[in-house]
Amino acid sequence: MIKLVKNIWEAKFVTHAGNFHADDVFSTVFMEHLFKDITLIRLKEYEDDKKLIAYDIGLGKFDHHGPLYDKKRPNGIHYCSFGLLWQEYGLEYLRKNKIKNEEEVFKIFDELLVEQIDAFDNGEYHISASINIYTLSSIIDEFRPKDSNEDEDTCFLKAVSFASTIFDAILKDAVIKNDVIEKIKTMPIQDKVLILDEYIPYEYAIFKLGLDIEFVVYPSNRGGYAAKTISTQYKGFTPKVPFKKSWAGLRDEKLQEISGVKTAKFCHNNCFIVTAKTQEDALKLIAETRKDNNTF
Repeated sequence: MIKLVKNIWEAKFVTHAGNFHADDVFSTVFMEHLFKDITLIRLKEYEDDKKLIAYDIGLGKFDHHGPLYDKKRPNGIHYCSFGLLWQEYGLEYLRKNKIKNEEEVFKIFDELLVEQIDAFDNGEYHISASINIYTLSSIIDEFRPKDSNEDEDTCFLKAVSFASTIFDAILKDAVIKNDVIEKIKTMPIQDKVLILDEYIPYEYAIFKLGLDIEFVVYPSNRGGYAAKTISTQYKGFTPKVPFKKSWAGLRDEKLQEISGVKTAKFCHNNCFIVTAKTQEDALKLIAETRKDNNTF
């Protein structure tokens, strides 16, 4: 539980007042997760005297505006307060929660969530698109007071509650991603095709392990089997080897007729996934695709 206090002698944690950001919000979430009940004060000014855990304020150990601002990851992304706190307490938190392979999960969680928050807060990552794209950082900004009738601390706690759900979900995802990496390490790859006996979220593991894979085949939750292309980059939209353009959008008899594959069921309009009733026919659709060197 987070208790916001007005008197500094009551507080054990301190962050800045005024407009809040994903950095101080997620830092607060992490401190609450680690220490359970925390008393927090939000101040406009504070000089870190090491009596409180101060983050994003005070120019101390966990304020990236201070001397530690030059601390950065190998990829050049500087740590902000959330990142500095995760580096200090992340492994302790994972061990307290009995997370297996904590060192690997620590790294994956940093990559999935912490690094993103750090990059945006430090102005080291930008999205350029013709449409509005919400990031976690911009969503947190939406919780700020919109007029003088809204209480700043109340809005801050609403943002923290939202961020807490995100924190838990991404930590769970980090654990699953690590498990999938270990599982895929043991799986055979035949002719650049990974065949799964059940669906698992494989994309991250493939790119993390640097596997030379063009397709994945797995049982579909709609019945039958799916064959899916692998993109040229993680979370990208350009397949290494797209299925045939002449199959785009076709289903059942029409797809079976043009592909020559008896149980073919569906091909996506963008040619990145096909389905068939049997695993054998899903593999045949891949084989038929490879007969042509078709590209978009």
